Amino acid sequence: MSDSPKINLKNFSPDKNGPAQVLGSLQSAVMDVLWRCPNSTVSQVEKLLQDDRDIAHTTVLTTLDRMHRKGWLVREKEGKAFVYSARFSKEEFENGIAREVISALFSQFTQPALSAFVDMVSDDGAKLDQLEELIRAKKALNK
Repeated sequence: MSDSPKINLKNFSPDKNGPAQVLGSLQSAVMDVLWRCPNSTVSQVEKLLQDDRDIAHTTVLTTLDRMHRKGWLVREKEGKAFVYSARFSKEEFENGIAREVISALFSQFTQPALSAFVDMVSDDGAKLDQLEELIRAKKALNK
């Protein structure tokens, strides 16, 4: 991914799933809405969020604007309203999170992180085979 999401890992929560591990619950819910329904206005996002939570229009407006400024969303003006979409697909966003987390670990704890990673996949033969294949493919590209 040439343009990857900038993620702040200070609030990393391994007990949560997907983007919620690094985003707050509201921002994660907004991303889910925009992955399901791209090109949505503030009012449309608000309506979809209200299926699961009581939320004010100004909260949705502020959240979308902040997420746009962080580079996670794109928006276009249509009449008087902005229409928002996720800048990255869910897969690209999750890959960006994985890269940020692993990069942070490797920058400080290279050997322990590598050892832990191999230990984690070594109990699953299929994952170990997948890792081995990825390493072979990467080595072939670097020759």
